[in-house]
Amino acid sequence: MEKTSDNQTERTPLLLITAAIEQGGRTMASLLRKGPLLGITGSAQIRNVQGEEVQTLDQIGQETFLGLFRRSRAVLSVLSEEAEMPEVLPCDEKTSLLVAMDPLDGSSNISVNAPIGSIFSIFRPPAPSSSSPEGLFLNASSPLLSAYLLYSVSTSLVLAFSGETRVFTLDPDTGEFLGDGSPWRFPDKGKIYSTNEAYLPRWEKPLQDYLSWIKKERNPSMILRYIGALVGDFHRNLLKGGIYLYPAEAGEKTSGKLRLLYEACPMAHIARNAGGIATDGKQDILTIVPRSVHQRVPLIVGSVDLVREFQERTGHPLSGL
Repeated sequence: MEKTSDNQTERTPLLLITAAIEQGGRTMASLLRKGPLLGITGSAQIRNVQGEEVQTLDQIGQETFLGLFRRSRAVLSVLSEEAEMPEVLPCDEKTSLLVAMDPLDGSSNISVNAPIGSIFSIFRPPAPSSSSPEGLFLNASSPLLSAYLLYSVSTSLVLAFSGETRVFTLDPDTGEFLGDGSPWRFPDKGKIYSTNEAYLPRWEKPLQDYLSWIKKERNPSMILRYIGALVGDFHRNLLKGGIYLYPAEAGEKTSGKLRLLYEACPMAHIARNAGGIATDGKQDILTIVPRSVHQRVPLIVGSVDLVREFQERTGHPLSGL
């Protein structure tokens, strides 16, 4: 990493946190490769605070990254999908930062050997930082750095910082994440849409009409590609150009499915730094002020032209993006 923050006092903790993410990625990539042989690919037989079934590797991912952040002494508090409340860590309070994470995204893909990931956002704590652990995250600034790890044919690390998004690949022989140093940009045009069409009957009418239009009338037409793991679907669209859609459902789930602070927000930050856009269907994801640490939101993210087209077709054109 050549640059992470314009504030030199934040440079050291950001580098320490990034090093912890890299080490966690190496550890998890190794465990995932050997998972079936070690007997760790099944359910842990418990449910997390979200009411979701926890996989054994979910627990391992939580313990791995939390332990690395604790040892870095650069993290004031960690918010995780797997824990009800943020955990305060021993640190240098003058320079420490906040981390929100989904330690293993798409863990239902583990048993079928499909792509999964880990997602992170790093925030500057509010000043003064005497708030409760929950209040720290609810009042934090926009992300300083966001990252995800993609565990697939190879292991990728994607970092967004200082207005750029960069992609690195793990060399399993050396353990280093290597890249060519060039910022990555969303292609301006794309033809991929990623969504779970099984939920189409639950969507509001404008969303149903939009999906019908891109399948039957749009010129050029688009193709569906959907893995079922946010990191995997986002990464494909980042490289090839496309739009990812997990909109709100009509009725009870109008608040959306994905969590704002450790799923939607980091992906929005990475997209923005790569020249893309992310919205909840009405406003920029990065402008949403969280009401709770596990708040859920709809997410539409991808190439600029495709997201703007979605907004216009569904009656909420974006301005200023």
